[in-house]
Amino acid sequence: MDSGYPFQNYQPQPSTGYAPAPQINFKSKDPLPDEPQDGYGYTPISEPQKQKNNSAVVVSSQPTPTIVTSATHHDVGDHYLTLSVTVTVLCFITGSWSALLCTIPAIIFSIIARDAEVRGDMNSAQVNSHLSLGCSIAGLIIGPIVTVIVIIMIIAQMTYFSHTSTPLSLL
Repeated sequence: MDSGYPFQNYQPQPSTGYAPAPQINFKSKDPLPDEPQDGYGYTPISEPQKQKNNSAVVVSSQPTPTIVTSATHHDVGDHYLTLSVTVTVLCFITGSWSALLCTIPAIIFSIIARDAEVRGDMNSAQVNSHLSLGCSIAGLIIGPIVTVIVIIMIIAQMTYFSHTSTPLSLL
């Protein structure tokens, strides 16, 4: 029967069991010397090893270590957000809609200030925080002034029409 392989004349050698153990004399030479031998050891991480071959250049480098830092959580300031929302609600309740032109930007500036503080931009956080405070104070001042003006106009209109004899329907 032809298996496709050329015939080999193999004669098993007589053996007495296992092969003899290799004799290594560890006392004559330290297997792990303290100093690196020529061509062995490790190179610094920043300098890749370059090995040249007949046909190609192989560049290999060791992986760089990953540095893990833990983020510290710190409380972000209010930046007058509570004041801005409170003044806005008061303007809705009292009906001084013109003050909303100040209180809504105050809310926006305080949110921008909080975002800037989270990013670490303390200059922008301080500027927007002061703008928020200014807009809230302006809303606190404008709201009552407009409310008083509206009340005065209503009273003046009522007194004017009460003294005139012409009814409103004729006007």
